[in-house]
Amino acid sequence: MTSRLIAVLTMSTCLTTGLLFGAMVNPAAAITPYQVHDNQGNSFITLRFFDVGDGFFADGTDAAWNLNDLYKKQIIDATQYWAEIIKLVPGKSPAILNVGAVNGVFAAAASSPNASQMDGSPTTVQAALTNQYYTNLKYGAHGFIMVANKVGTKDWAQTPYAPSHITLTDETSLSTVTIHEIGHALGIASNAMIIGSYNSYPIAQFVGGFDRWSAHLRDDNDNPAKSGQFIYCNGCAVPSVEDAFDVRMDQAYFTGAHVSEVMNGAMKGLPMRIGTDYGSYDAPFFSHIELKNGLMSHQFYRNYNTLMEAEMAALQDIGYTIDRRNFYGHSVYGNGQTIINDNPYFARNADGTDYIANSYNTATLGLGLHVYGSHNNITQSADLLTAGAGGGGIRVDGEGNNLIIAPDVLVYADGANGRGIMFAYGKDHTLTHRGDVQALGENGIAVSFDFGHNARGDGTGYRGSYILDIEPSLSDKYNAIYQELNGALVSSFDVTGRVAGQKAAIFMSENAYVEEINIMQGAGIFGDVISDYEKFDDNHNLRLTKLRFGLEADAQGRATHKSDDDFTISYADNIAGSNISLQMLGGTSVLTGDHDLYDVTVGVGATLAGRGEYTIAQGRGFSNQGTLYTSLVGDAITVNGNYYQTEDGKLQLAFNDKNTISSLIINGDADIDGAIAFAPDRGFYHDGFSLTSDKWLQASAINGGFTEVSTALSSPTLSASVTDNGQLSYTITLNRQDGAYSRYADNKNGYGVGLAIDAAAHQGISGLHDLMTALDFSAADGSAIRAALPQLSGEAYASAIGVLANSGAATRASVNSRLQQAFGGTPAADVAVLNYVPVSKTVASASAIHAIAPETVSQSHFTNTAAWASAFGNWSRQSGNSNAARTTSSLGGFTTGIDTGVYEHWRLGVLAGYSHSSFKVRKRSASGSSDNYTLGAYAGAEWAVSGGALGVRSGLAYSWHNVDMSRSIAFAGFNDKLSADYNAGTFQLFGEVGYKLNVSQSSIVEPYVNLAYMRVHTDGFDEKGTHGAALAVRSGSLNSTQSTIGIRVATDLTVGDISALARADLGWRHAYGDVMPSITASFVGGSNAFTSLGSSVGRDTALIEAGFDLKLRPNTLLGLTYQGQFGSGVKQNGVNANLSVKF
Repeated sequence: MTSRLIAVLTMSTCLTTGLLFGAMVNPAAAITPYQVHDNQGNSFITLRFFDVGDGFFADGTDAAWNLNDLYKKQIIDATQYWAEIIKLVPGKSPAILNVGAVNGVFAAAASSPNASQMDGSPTTVQAALTNQYYTNLKYGAHGFIMVANKVGTKDWAQTPYAPSHITLTDETSLSTVTIHEIGHALGIASNAMIIGSYNSYPIAQFVGGFDRWSAHLRDDNDNPAKSGQFIYCNGCAVPSVEDAFDVRMDQAYFTGAHVSEVMNGAMKGLPMRIGTDYGSYDAPFFSHIELKNGLMSHQFYRNYNTLMEAEMAALQDIGYTIDRRNFYGHSVYGNGQTIINDNPYFARNADGTDYIANSYNTATLGLGLHVYGSHNNITQSADLLTAGAGGGGIRVDGEGNNLIIAPDVLVYADGANGRGIMFAYGKDHTLTHRGDVQALGENGIAVSFDFGHNARGDGTGYRGSYILDIEPSLSDKYNAIYQELNGALVSSFDVTGRVAGQKAAIFMSENAYVEEINIMQGAGIFGDVISDYEKFDDNHNLRLTKLRFGLEADAQGRATHKSDDDFTISYADNIAGSNISLQMLGGTSVLTGDHDLYDVTVGVGATLAGRGEYTIAQGRGFSNQGTLYTSLVGDAITVNGNYYQTEDGKLQLAFNDKNTISSLIINGDADIDGAIAFAPDRGFYHDGFSLTSDKWLQASAINGGFTEVSTALSSPTLSASVTDNGQLSYTITLNRQDGAYSRYADNKNGYGVGLAIDAAAHQGISGLHDLMTALDFSAADGSAIRAALPQLSGEAYASAIGVLANSGAATRASVNSRLQQAFGGTPAADVAVLNYVPVSKTVASASAIHAIAPETVSQSHFTNTAAWASAFGNWSRQSGNSNAARTTSSLGGFTTGIDTGVYEHWRLGVLAGYSHSSFKVRKRSASGSSDNYTLGAYAGAEWAVSGGALGVRSGLAYSWHNVDMSRSIAFAGFNDKLSADYNAGTFQLFGEVGYKLNVSQSSIVEPYVNLAYMRVHTDGFDEKGTHGAALAVRSGSLNSTQSTIGIRVATDLTVGDISALARADLGWRHAYGDVMPSITASFVGGSNAFTSLGSSVGRDTALIEAGFDLKLRPNTLLGLTYQGQFGSGVKQNGVNANLSVKF
């Protein structure tokens, strides 16, 4: 005969069937109702709170004491949790639950009777929520919740409900227990009961109507449960029938389509039990889901506060509509799998059918990824975003799971009590983080290593890394459970990504041990690093967490245990953990918080810089084998404990130009060896700067001494020396070298501005301190100064003068073309003419050549008054030289005028024009534009001579320029954005003589000589800037005379039926006077003046023009002209287009 289990009452007995309801109804006297709504505002459940004297709320039971407001609120919060999960089917809702308090130690219970005696019936609560048939209510309700005044020997937790995946209190939360109990009223309950005994052995059977939950049960042999079936269990009476529900191995399970989908082959279904951890029967049987540590289990230790996805799936299988993906992105229940999880977790659409990409999910206790199984290798490759209360990115349970967060993957849990990544149970896990994890809501923790507390209260069991506290009655289970805990929760945590948390970036609880955390290149830590774990091994040694900075990562983001000389990180928050061994193993780490640690080691070749306080455990120390650098002037690194510096170690201290120093303060003993060095902070140091102090190092007692004393200055302009005065007093002196800046110049512009900065440094001009500081602390080889000086010279303003000078040619070309056209010749560029008051008069050129040149080639009638317009555009390049960088520019605009015939051979006219210039000096990060307004006058005449005509064309013009310029100065960490608005003007006087020769009936050739004088004047102005690079540019002028000799040709063509004119102009221009524009400037902040040269306007230039006119109709002419200039330092290409229609 098999042994039988002794039935005892457990402290969290759940009453789950309708058998607890009596037939009598005792009307309530002053019952307090509370309506709980779902997210759509529908009434979900009505809670009816019974006080003492309000009558029965359950089977013959009335309230023994009154629930206070805190307890009521905790019950309401638990009910609200369910209202968010289950989709209501309106019709018979809300469900009504009576709530009353009794004396007892069983914690709480809840129940709802079957809706009917028919097989497959739901509970009455489920029927109300899903709009199904149910019989009469009992005590005016569909079910009840009963609250005991004790949880075993403990009181309920006196803190409000705070949704969290991790149990936050060591007491039992009424909210968490109520969530569990309402689950039974919703239908997680079987009607398998003990109905009697035979020879002292219990007889168990499925009684009453066969409920919906029981219909999904399977026995040890995978056989389904049946209505009225007897149960064959270990310790039960042997059924007299063969067709029994065989659970002698206690391996019953719940199955269904949704559960199978979630399990994905990991288990047959949800495990069920007939017994408890305490060796008793758990009646009603099969009413708890025995997933490890689960909320809906009846295990003595539980660290879940929410349903797992598989538990939600079971509710779907019994008929509820639940959008599981609103609460879980993905779950892994299997073991030994390699998974790339590309399932995201976002907000759901209104229909609950899909995610809304890149939007936060707001479900309470939502979770992006749940790892229940063990020994899995999982790479998270999709974003997980939650902002719901208690929401989490990833939760890992089981044992030996390796989790990888892929690069650029976001795992955000920004709701209250949110946790980005949680390791919540087991041992020997690893985490490789290459993405972005954050939890920035209230009490948010980015990466959490925390078993949490027991949801039933720590009094019934407590677990953690190398921690197992269980009740004496369960001591036989100790060894098996301890095998799950006798190792570090996480053996290694490798970080090359971002971690940010409001309460903590990294948190290790009092029960969670992490062996090593490796912070490597690319990592960013924002928030405190906290370890509350303080446990000793069998040899009484504290189990240490090695927090290591500066190891090299392999291609997969894992620590290689080789130092990384290129590692850098700045960390501004605090590290707190009496078991944290802080180890700087490579590169440079700048820490500025306060830290409470086991010990600190700065390894050979590594640098620890910054400021802050390091409190070291008793008997331990701060060991410097690399470089300890108190890099923030005016602050100190304070060591509360002993300091040890080896022969390889160096203490580096900082000072600034205000005679302020940094220091190392040791509240303990200092054993010193190795080197001490002094590093000037960025600032302006005048020649002969000197600082003496004996406060660099302060300690309770000092043993040994420094074997090397030096400065740590790397500067192209400054030199430093240090004098050891004894007794830890040192004097530092700085000097500036002769020609400190100008000696690095590689052209005249750079040398000129360098001399000005040399003098300013000697004079100590304060307006240039920022600029000189940047130069002083740039690359020691002077390369940054060499590159900076041309930027500082302002050469772009000089080059802009050349752009304005060259733009005047467009006005001259327009006037010459108009006068050629007016006298019956062939203009080099198109001119649109509108004639007024025609007079029958023949011009001289027409008289001479009319017999040869046809009417289509030239205008042969002298017109008394005419208005005209010419449009133009060009693109220019002024080549760079040893001083100035290349300038590119563009010009577009028009010129218009009106002229009239005077005397017999002359025409006089006036003109006006507008154009817009833009220009860039890319190498100097400078660009500008100018709006140009022009007025002028012109005159021309023509006389017939042998074989052709002699023409004279002349004019004068003045242009007003409104110039805008911007420059960017950037070098060695210095940046200044500069801008200027200023005015300029161009005066030009020009004339031309040409001799037109008639070479055939359809062609003309005109040799010509052209002379032009030009003066460009710029006003003085000050640039606007912020960091000292702005220039004060003086007014100045460029004066240039240009002579051009050339020849124009034109010939008449016929293209199909269209008359056409082809024309060309070839010339050579030579410039006299100024061809190299320049400016004289000084720094706005104060300096000597210097001169900067711009790019040349060109000394000798070839001119090429070519075009054609198409006579589309007798009164319509289409013309197009190309203009080019190619010469010493100048290249210009232009296009003029014209459509002329005469009416």
